[in-house]
Amino acid sequence: MHTLIRCIIYTSITSLAFCQTLDIETLERLVIENNPQLLARAKKIDIQQGQLDQSRKLPNPVLGFESGAGVDPETSVMISQSIQLGGKRKHKIKLSELDLTKALLEYEKLKQEKLTMAFQSFVNILHFQEVKSLQHDRISVSEALLKAVSKKVEAGKLSPAEISRAKIQHFQKQMKLKKIDSAIEREWISISALSGDKQSTFDYSQGGFRQISKISPSYSLDNSPAIQLAELSIEIQRSTIKSAKVETIPNLDLGAGLKQSDVPGNTFQIGFSVPLPIFNQNQGNIKSAISGLDEKELELKFVESQLKSELEKIQKELDLLYSEAATLKEEIIPEAQTAYTIISDGYLNGRFTYLDVVDAQKMWFLSRSQYLDALKEYHHNIFELNRITGSNNQTTFKERTNHE
Repeated sequence: MHTLIRCIIYTSITSLAFCQTLDIETLERLVIENNPQLLARAKKIDIQQGQLDQSRKLPNPVLGFESGAGVDPETSVMISQSIQLGGKRKHKIKLSELDLTKALLEYEKLKQEKLTMAFQSFVNILHFQEVKSLQHDRISVSEALLKAVSKKVEAGKLSPAEISRAKIQHFQKQMKLKKIDSAIEREWISISALSGDKQSTFDYSQGGFRQISKISPSYSLDNSPAIQLAELSIEIQRSTIKSAKVETIPNLDLGAGLKQSDVPGNTFQIGFSVPLPIFNQNQGNIKSAISGLDEKELELKFVESQLKSELEKIQKELDLLYSEAATLKEEIIPEAQTAYTIISDGYLNGRFTYLDVVDAQKMWFLSRSQYLDALKEYHHNIFELNRITGSNNQTTFKERTNHE
């Protein structure tokens, strides 16, 4: 009994050591924590935060010292301070705050893009795993058919050429299995690149691939990262216009100090200087900023139009894929399986030809393959829909996984 328990424990540990299963939550964490482009974009947030902190600092005062030589030497010390007028500092801080918000939004947008790519590769692996299982079924069926043909040839009921045909089909199915394995390896390479790993430590994906549901028509673009960025760009441009306009207001430099000479006593000095905005009133920058606002508003309209069109197309595609998958699962596949069973049994009794069996087999497996393709495309479109609307890319898939 103890030996049996030790064997079970050893087998479990060995399986864990050599078989690493990836789920969608783990994939999401790996991409967020390790994707090189996301890490670089996170540094941009730190940069903008530093620039915001710097924008809040006041300009340093200037200390001046002069000392003369000769018959009547003078020594003067003066301290001066530049005072920004017209709310320049306030506008500079506002622009820095908006730039920080933009960096955060750009990070979120890039994160959703990378997660969508990773999730779609994850779905591809789930799809290939299902296709591989289906291919094993094909091989098993072809082996059974090969045995049946061999018996009929031995009994003199079929030409020996039928065995060659059955063997060729069997070999072709085995070759396709190798191509499926190669395709799975390529998807693991894609996931490794997205998650920042040189080589993936996982070799199996687990998720609710077969669990789909009819989508809700309540999807909107209110939280779309692309639209939020376009709207923020307009706000930044408006602040840029205000900042350009207040630049026409000159700064005031105030100074105070002491002057000492051979004459007994010190002389207290106070002064100020103001640039006269005669030749340069920042007209060019103001005009450029106003034109920039028009450009950003047009870009927002384009983004909204493009995303609305994409949203409508994806929703229609999802409805079609859901209907297709349901029809294949509930009607076509059962009918194709029944037809294959009847024809293959009839073949053994001489009522159908070998070609009839091959055609029925092809129809049965083709419908199953179409079902898997429809599921894959459904999940791809769900993740794409979540990306453009700013939804959590893996929530619905996780819910389907939990109910699987």
